[in-house]
Amino acid sequence: SDGLVVVGASSSQLWAVIALQEPRATRLPQIPGLGAAGGAAGGDESLGISCIAVLEPRYTLSSGLEVLAAVGETVWVVDDHGATDYPLPAGCGGISQMAVAPNGAFVALACNDGRLRVMASDFSQQLSEFDSRSGVPPADVAWCGVDAVALRWEGLLLLVDPYGHWIKRGCDEPVGLVTEVDGLRVITAGGCSLLRRVPEACVQVYKPGSTAPSAQLLDARDLFDSGNAKADKILRQMGGHLQEAVQGCATAAGLELDVTRQKALLKAAIFGRAFVPSMPAGVLKDLTVKLRVLNALRDPSVGLPLTMPQLEALTLPVVVHRLVLMRQHLLAFKIASEALGGVGKQEVLLHWAAAKISASPAVPDDRLKQEIAAKMSQIERPRYAHLAAHAQSVGRRSLAIKLLEEEPSAAQQVPLLISLAKTSTSTSAGAAADADAAEDTLGRALRKAVESGDPDLVYLSLFAAYKTRSLPEFWKLVSPRAPARNLFVKYTRVKEPELLETLYTTNQLHQESADLALERALKALNSNNGSSTAGVYSRPSDDDVNKCISGLQSAAKEYAQCRDAGWQSKAANEAASLFKEQLKLERDTGQVLFVGLSLADTITTCLKLGHQRQAANLRKQFAVPDTRWYWLKISALAAAHDWDGLDLFAGERKSPIGLEPFLEVAQKHGGPREVMMRLISRMPDSRAKADAFEAIQCPREAAEVAAKLRDLDLFARIQNAVSANSPAGLAIAQIKERFQSR
Repeated sequence: SDGLVVVGASSSQLWAVIALQEPRATRLPQIPGLGAAGGAAGGDESLGISCIAVLEPRYTLSSGLEVLAAVGETVWVVDDHGATDYPLPAGCGGISQMAVAPNGAFVALACNDGRLRVMASDFSQQLSEFDSRSGVPPADVAWCGVDAVALRWEGLLLLVDPYGHWIKRGCDEPVGLVTEVDGLRVITAGGCSLLRRVPEACVQVYKPGSTAPSAQLLDARDLFDSGNAKADKILRQMGGHLQEAVQGCATAAGLELDVTRQKALLKAAIFGRAFVPSMPAGVLKDLTVKLRVLNALRDPSVGLPLTMPQLEALTLPVVVHRLVLMRQHLLAFKIASEALGGVGKQEVLLHWAAAKISASPAVPDDRLKQEIAAKMSQIERPRYAHLAAHAQSVGRRSLAIKLLEEEPSAAQQVPLLISLAKTSTSTSAGAAADADAAEDTLGRALRKAVESGDPDLVYLSLFAAYKTRSLPEFWKLVSPRAPARNLFVKYTRVKEPELLETLYTTNQLHQESADLALERALKALNSNNGSSTAGVYSRPSDDDVNKCISGLQSAAKEYAQCRDAGWQSKAANEAASLFKEQLKLERDTGQVLFVGLSLADTITTCLKLGHQRQAANLRKQFAVPDTRWYWLKISALAAAHDWDGLDLFAGERKSPIGLEPFLEVAQKHGGPREVMMRLISRMPDSRAKADAFEAIQCPREAAEVAAKLRDLDLFARIQNAVSANSPAGLAIAQIKERFQSR
């Protein structure tokens, strides 16, 4: 019902648009026998498409659109799958007009032989035929509900029923025919008339001498109102037909157009319902609401006369929508509130508010906004974004901003605020006041986006501000809002690091500049490792190392200008110096294995490879503590199995870490027993020294230490650990005799 079908004037090609809300033309299959230039393939122009009618999808077996096209004495049914022909009786002379019944079951054909033929919509049979005895084809054919077919000639309207009965009516002026579900609307320049069959329910009530239950109930109500006791007698006589009478009066009231009769029928239905407790009370209540709606629509000030069947076919939401388009906002709002339970109230108010904005150019923004907000407060979670967009479209930017302040959805609010800011900038770029207003609007958009917690909205606001503002103004807008600032930094850190560096530099953000320089330095150092084989270290190129050194120096310089960042500055400087020394080591030694090592690993590697002088220079340059130096050197000597060097180093000077670490690294790396004996012998006499000798299977030396310490328990334990007749046992016995003789 919201689409259309057209016929190509030259090609006779059928095109269908199913929905006008999203129009998309669909080409239907070509009717066989019609050439590309229209008409028949043989050139007979009289065999082109003379008229068409449409069967809506809800009435077809295929649930798809079907188009009925009259070509000569044949009706073609065209759908998505092809075209099927249905020949008409010979001699009909072709079809001049064609109309489908409102229920989709019948098709009326006005033939050129002057006859009206009514067929089933599937053309399986002809239901009736009427001879108009006119040599002139009718100008129009329309259904009057499903009860009759109207034929219109100039000055004459002929109504024909299924049984061949007819009535005619003169037409002194041009007439338009509109088929309704229950009748025919006849529209002239001076008015609108409704032709319909008198509803059966009304016939049952008002037919003279009617004994139908509904007629009896109406009489009983009239007698009851006049105080006549005969009303009770009628009710008793009706017996089990009372519910049927109530339903008949209610149905007749809904179909009746006269308000006085409606009231009389409703009173009768309510009167009878009191004696039928099983009948739901809501039926009459719903009927009363619909009658009030219909009576309001029929008022001349509204001008939308409908019957109950038409209202039920349209549905109340459609009626509300049509009233809105007619700008009958108050009536539409009342219907949505009372008959629809509030459904559609927001759409009515939005249309009313948009119309009021357009019609009130002289009303101040604050006053207009208050009037709109007072009405919109009648609904839950009103949407103001649509109104703000409308206010912007009519040039009321300030009102649009005020309305957006009431919009609860940030997703609707932020894009409009950005659009308002762009509009202000483009329309009056030279005015300082407007620039400030645009800045404030962008600030509102960014604030609302941050408050919403939606990163996409924040990025939308950020990019809009970045495109329309200079860099200092942009940063002034963004920097106070930490979430927005962090998101922008995250984006530029990945996509545009140079922009971020420029921002930090121009705004003297030394801490952030230093962090960025440090990050870039480390990224340059690791640039090759991202593509290297998993688990395998790939040495960076010399250019990358130099970039890293430059970045570290820049970071150190920026850290030096920060408060409480002295340690970071020193660490960055030392890291840069270490990379320089590592490059120098690689050049001097020809061994590419130093870059990327820590200071401790660099010194250790030098010692392992025998580069003692370079290791000493690193110790001096970086002020390596003696304790750390000793640990690094003994670990390197032991790892290189330089036992003579380890022994010599142990005797150079007094060790700041003691001699136990020397013994520990020698044991860890499998040092010879002789080396460990020499290392232990350098230790001062102590129980630990005796234990060390005992651990390397030197019981005699351990006993000597115990004797010197005059530790009887220790000596006894050592002696008991060896056999008395072994050489070590005999030597320990001699030491014991010497020890006891003193």
